[in-house]
Amino acid sequence: MASKTKAIMQIQLDQNDADKIGDDLLEYAETLCQALGMDAQRITNEMTSGDLSHLIETFNKYFGEYIELLNADQAVFSKK
Repeated sequence: MASKTKAIMQIQLDQNDADKIGDDLLEYAETLCQALGMDAQRITNEMTSGDLSHLIETFNKYFGEYIELLNADQAVFSKK
């Protein structure tokens, strides 16, 4: 029986450009939603219903299994 493994893509976020982080994550979310058969409109609406911290937390909630967000020090990115 073949084992299933999920590839993790790592994305480095530029903490000095908060607007770009939000735009990039929304774009990634739309692409991932299409690939995974998820409701892009609902998820992007949820992502944008708060501040940048909320957007990142929501992105991680839906896509953390597939994408690992990193800060400039290559550490897992968290805005908590």
